[in-house]
Amino acid sequence: MRKLKLFSLVMFVMLNMITNNLMAQGVPISGTVLSEESTPLAGVTVSISGTSRATVTDNNGKFTINVNETTMLVFSYVGYLSRKIKATAGMEVRLSKGESGLMNDVVVTAMGIKKDRKALGYAVSNLNADELMKNKNTNVINSMVGKVPGVNITQFSGSAGAGASITIRGGTSTSEGRQNQPLFVIDGIIYDNSTTVTGNSGTDGLTRSNTTISNRVMDVNPEDVETMSVLKGAAAAALYGSRAADGVVIITTKKGADGAIRVSGASKISSSSANKLPGVQTEFGPGALSSNGVLNTASYNSWGPKIPADSTKYDNIGKFFRHAIVYDNNVNVAGGNKNGSFFLSGSNFKQTGIVPNTDYDKTTFRFNGEQRYGRLTVNANVAYSIADIDRTLTTSGLYGSGVGVGGHR
Repeated sequence: MRKLKLFSLVMFVMLNMITNNLMAQGVPISGTVLSEESTPLAGVTVSISGTSRATVTDNNGKFTINVNETTMLVFSYVGYLSRKIKATAGMEVRLSKGESGLMNDVVVTAMGIKKDRKALGYAVSNLNADELMKNKNTNVINSMVGKVPGVNITQFSGSAGAGASITIRGGTSTSEGRQNQPLFVIDGIIYDNSTTVTGNSGTDGLTRSNTTISNRVMDVNPEDVETMSVLKGAAAAALYGSRAADGVVIITTKKGADGAIRVSGASKISSSSANKLPGVQTEFGPGALSSNGVLNTASYNSWGPKIPADSTKYDNIGKFFRHAIVYDNNVNVAGGNKNGSFFLSGSNFKQTGIVPNTDYDKTTFRFNGEQRYGRLTVNANVAYSIADIDRTLTTSGLYGSGVGVGGHR
């Protein structure tokens, strides 16, 4: 009898321990983790707060974990802000990209090499796509104005398709043939952003066709840019040689991500006009007094007789300029899976200038693809850009300078 009681007590203790253990483990609860763009996130760590128990999401962003419905779950993913949420059946969690953290301490230097910012011996400034799109320009350089310390950006003119000059920490050479512009590297491809010396001008010294001709970096669609890194100082030149003596601007374009195929597009229409025009007098007609005091009305000067009130007054300057229209259209398709991804974009930018018979028309296409075969990863980057410019005659367009009244490229 005593043995039977002892056996019953042992069974009761064991059943109580098993019940407590099952209660601690809870019941299976499933959910989905998405990004801000509603894209499933694979590999997100889902852990039980205060314990070492955890699981990860699959390719569709789904997870299953044994917990009680009152338990707090912690969701963490590289490059995203962590979230702590109470567990519920069928829960859907959205993670936001972090503005600061480990990813911001890693920068791209040369040929896609990533290094810890603290390990670099030179200054680096980073800009992401959201920052660049806050004041989008057809020239991605102009979008950097006021956002990178030590960088000077000057737009050549307000004409349609005009380029821009960029210098980092001032010029390194006073030579007239030197532009002091940094080296641009876009997905590992070097772009020359300089303009050519045209020679003849109405003034002394070398003259560049800056006022009307655009730069090569304008061939890049700002909507395709993912990140931009500005490498400053002479130490940065060691990565690319003497060509980077004036600094380096590294641009990384967007790529596809694991998840469903996403299609997005944007269109913008804007108008511009001459804000301020030269002041002219409209009270006196053509004429000027000669040295002997005789009025000469066959003159370009406007100090002749007073114009009668009922006479026609011409506003040649005001009627010369026109309202300009800008059409900006963009569309892109992106997607991928755990073994590969793709990004395809197309854009058209058409701008008419405030000066008659001037315009700028640019069309771009870009494809970025990646495919993994075990330890082997194959990448493909293809970009196509064509621009057509009708530009004005300036001092750099004098006879023999190589620049005419109109031009195309």
